[in-house]
Order: sequence, then C-alpha cells, then structure tokens
Amino acid sequence: MRNIILFLLVAIPLLVLINLSLQKKNTPQEILRIGINQWPGYEFLYVAKKEGFFKEAGLNIELIELGSLAETRRAFERKKIDGMAVTLVEILEAYKYSGRIAQIILVLDYSNGADVILGSPLVKSIHDLKGKKIGVEIGSLSLYLVNRALQLNSVKLSEVELVPMKYHEVESSLITGKIDAITTHPPSSVAIKKLHRVNKLFDSSEIPGEIIDVVAIDKDILTRFPELHTKLQQVWAHTLEYVKTNPEEAYNTLIERFDISLNELKGSMKEIFLISSDEQMEYLKPNGITQKSLNKIGNIVFKNSDNNIDYSQFIYNVN
Repeated sequence: MRNIILFLLVAIPLLVLINLSLQKKNTPQEILRIGINQWPGYEFLYVAKKEGFFKEAGLNIELIELGSLAETRRAFERKKIDGMAVTLVEILEAYKYSGRIAQIILVLDYSNGADVILGSPLVKSIHDLKGKKIGVEIGSLSLYLVNRALQLNSVKLSEVELVPMKYHEVESSLITGKIDAITTHPPSSVAIKKLHRVNKLFDSSEIPGEIIDVVAIDKDILTRFPELHTKLQQVWAHTLEYVKTNPEEAYNTLIERFDISLNELKGSMKEIFLISSDEQMEYLKPNGITQKSLNKIGNIVFKNSDNNIDYSQFIYNVN
C-alpha cells in the first residue's frame, strides 16, 4: 500500500505536467488581424496566406479585407484590427485621430505611377482644377496626393474645392459630373480608364519614393511578440521567391480577387516596385528612407498643429 501511495504521489503530478504540456502545444497561436484593402502590392500577402507561408513561420494571420485605406485606418483606431497594410499617411493619421501607434515592421513596395489623379474630359491639367471640385477620401493618402500635386504645380489649396467622399463613390461622382477630379489606384483606376473618358492629371512617379506601402502593427502587440518582425520578414522573403519562381500561379491568385485581366495587372505592377529582403534595412534603419518620408508627410498631416513628433516611434526598433 505504501508503495502504491508513493507511486501515485509521483505519477499524478507527472501526468498533470504532461497534460499541460500537450495542451500548450495544441493551443492555437494568437490570431493577428491585419487590415488590408485592394492594392496590388498588398495582395502578395494573400499569396503568402494561400501558400501557407504564414503558418510555416509560426504565425496565425487573419487578413481582414476593408474597402479603402481610410476604412483600414478607422478599423485600427477602433481596435478592430491589430495591424494594417497601408501607406505612411494612414499611420500618421491614425496617431493624429486616436493616439494609437502602429509600428512599421515590413516595407512592401513604393508606388511609382500607380496612384493617380484623374480628371473629367474638360480638365486636362492640374492648373485646370482651379475653381473645380476634387473628390478626396479624408484621412488617407488621397488628400496627401492632392496636396502634393497642387504644391508641385503652384496651385493653392484654397483655389480648389475638396469634396469629402468614400472611396467607392468617386467613380460615379466623376462620371456624373458631381466632381471634376478624383484620386484612385489599381485595380479601380484600370477599370475607370478603360470604361470612361478621363484624363490623367498627376501620378505618383512625380513624387518618387514618397508613397511607401508597409505592414504596421500596434506597438503594444509588438512589445509582447518581439519575434513577429523577424517572422514576417521571413514570410515576405519566401513570398517574393515564390513569385519569382512561380509567376503564373502567383498572379493568378491576384487576378482571382481583381476585376481586371492578367495583362492589366502586369501593367499596373510596372508602376509598383516591390521591396526585397535585402532592401528592408535601408528603409527601416534610423533616419532611413521610411523615416525621412514620414517627416515629409508629417508636414502635411500635422500642418495646422504642433509638429513636435518623433517619427522614429513609428518604425519598429529591431535592437
């Protein structure tokens, strides 16, 4: 009896420890919700999801599709998502509106002509917009693009009328004459130019390197999961290698989600430069490309407020 009792005293705690260990191993990893809208550069995250690259890296990523950059930003502000695939503009706007800090851990691409301002048939240049209406999505890249186009063409913001609207409203508003110009990007811009008579007034190639697309995650989450940066960088490297060796399969994944042809998508990608793994450090290092772009964008985002902001806080410190 004494031996049996002794055995139970040793065996039961051991069994409990084994059970807890198995439970921990089988417990699903915390789901990380990343907001995303339709933009060719972001869509490669869907390739990573479909091919299982997130899972291989030990990440449980849920891509939350939203209607626009502004909708993604608002979802982040309201803590409906943990991170977002956006431009630098939305990161600063989210901070301005909510104080929530999204830190950049991956640079996806930069736009070199894909983001455009389109005008009605009677509007042939940015100068023609004086006294005209421009549809913009407030709190997003849209307003920044208009500001830069006007600046470079010596047109004052006061000389145009900005009409706030949701992204899905801009096409119909332009075609019906409610407004005279809009900001847009692929795949929407491809469809608009194909279906309607419009003039391209400005594109992102005129502000090279300013429109950078990134994945940014809530600062507090990154504090709890410092390995997230490295794992997501691994996923991106794996994804770009897959796209290089399996271009047909990768692009077919993209056009499944876009209402444009394969050739139209490839045409759009000529105006979007994906950032390789080797280039990441140049973008994410202190006072690197990304931080300098944040400084420039901040001059517009925080134009009417005290702009004593440390822009390095929006870039994850890997050290």
